[in-house]
Amino acid sequence: MICNNCNNEFTNISGLKFCPYCGEEIEEGIDSKINNIENENITTGDINKKNHEDTQPMPVITEENIKKYNRENGDKFFDSLKKTFVNMKVIREKKFDSLKKTFMNMKVIKEKKITPLKKSFMNMKVVIPIIALLVVIGGGVFAYTFFTARPVDEVRIKEDLMGKIITLPKGTSIKMSTDNMKSFSINTRNTDKSKDEIKIALTLNNGAIEAKTLASVVYTYQGKNQWKISDGVRLDTVNAIKPVVGMDEKKFLEAVKKLSITIADTKVVLGGQEVKSLGISLKTPDLEKGKEEILMQTSIDSGLLATTGKIKCKLVFENEVWRIATTEKNSTEDFTLVISPTFSDEKVIEAVRENGLEETVTYSNFFGGKGFTVKDSFTKSINVAGKRYDAEKGVLYVNAKRENTAGEIKSVLTTGYTFSISLSKIALTDKAKTTVNSGTINNVATPRVISTITNVEVEGNNLFFWWSNNHKITPEEAKTFKTSKILSKKGFENIKYVYGSITYKDDKKNKSASGSFVALYFLVYDGTNGYNWKLDKIIGADSPNYNALTKEAKNQ
Repeated sequence: MICNNCNNEFTNISGLKFCPYCGEEIEEGIDSKINNIENENITTGDINKKNHEDTQPMPVITEENIKKYNRENGDKFFDSLKKTFVNMKVIREKKFDSLKKTFMNMKVIKEKKITPLKKSFMNMKVVIPIIALLVVIGGGVFAYTFFTARPVDEVRIKEDLMGKIITLPKGTSIKMSTDNMKSFSINTRNTDKSKDEIKIALTLNNGAIEAKTLASVVYTYQGKNQWKISDGVRLDTVNAIKPVVGMDEKKFLEAVKKLSITIADTKVVLGGQEVKSLGISLKTPDLEKGKEEILMQTSIDSGLLATTGKIKCKLVFENEVWRIATTEKNSTEDFTLVISPTFSDEKVIEAVRENGLEETVTYSNFFGGKGFTVKDSFTKSINVAGKRYDAEKGVLYVNAKRENTAGEIKSVLTTGYTFSISLSKIALTDKAKTTVNSGTINNVATPRVISTITNVEVEGNNLFFWWSNNHKITPEEAKTFKTSKILSKKGFENIKYVYGSITYKDDKKNKSASGSFVALYFLVYDGTNGYNWKLDKIIGADSPNYNALTKEAKNQ
């Protein structure tokens, strides 16, 4: 800075009011150089402001000193000295400030270097007590946990329950596992130094039933904060129990086969041999109410009758298990009975045979329609010609056809039988009159004629005189018999007119001759052998009766 009075150059120090050379008061004008110096001083002053404030000022020259000096040396010299001292004071203050600022800068630099170390030291002063406190607390906690029994926590209790078995009041056992323990919570607990009694609310589900229970477990203290669970879990109460699925199908079928239903007044055991099929067709469960309804498709065939239909089974869940409450036909349309496809006719034939047959039957061509006797002993075969089942009456109508051979009579007979029939049995209850479907009578065979005419007289032409000319047929003559024709009257096939001839020896002419005649045969009944031919008489061709008999035979 340049003084405006003496033109001397000097450094402008902040706070300098007078020129150090001439003592002239410094103007306010400042050039660029001074500005730079001021900026530098301002910067330095900012750093050392506090230290500058702490610097003690030089002793102040008072007005009394100045007056004294003026009296001694004159005003001018004192003014100059006053200005010099003022400037020296200012310069000293500025130099002191500059030195102080330098020391302060050094202090700041030093502080910056030692701050991390100082902070670390300060942190250590804080951390060490904290660590010590934590050690004390940890030691206290360890001592507390070591010497004081803590209650068993829920996680440990739940783990200890795994594998334990709870038996419900009616005997259902549930082994606890993570799968079947659906909920777990501690209801109440009573803990002392030696024992921890805990009541636990459990919801258990074994896949078949769900039970909401309250159970108790007891832990005993073993020392060193060790607890041991008791062997068993005591069931206190069952708050609710319900099924989660319907009755197991295998168990259901086993149970239902022990039951029976009534069909047409006959009890049918569903596990019996007559039940050919038994299967589930529909299940309708109501698990909330503990009910289930099952429809079963059933096929029954006893060999006598057969039927199909649906059985309705109503199930209830009681005492922790399902049971079948009722079993009935699903509707009135179910189980309509029909003759079994496997029905054996032998069942009725056997009954017919045991019943036997002995009666008089009629046939228009035999015995003038008056009837003849048939017996079961003459029956060669029996078969069923037809059958009809009346489900409403529960009866079976059977027509049995017999082939009957009663000696020379062959007939086909039909008898109607009535049977009572059910799924379990059949019994003959009634029989209708036997009718003849067809019949034939065998002609008199030549051997039969020969055997019957031997030693029999042939009626001749002399009927009224004692010298009758009847001829007795010898065995040799009988063997020569030849049949010419056999006739019967209409409706009387049981009578045969056998026309034929024999060769005999004519004693008068002493030569062999041929004699014709008609032999009259009737069927005669024998209880053992039936109907067989019996010779009534032989009429020779020259007999007056021959033509009448011939006329009778032809008039059929």
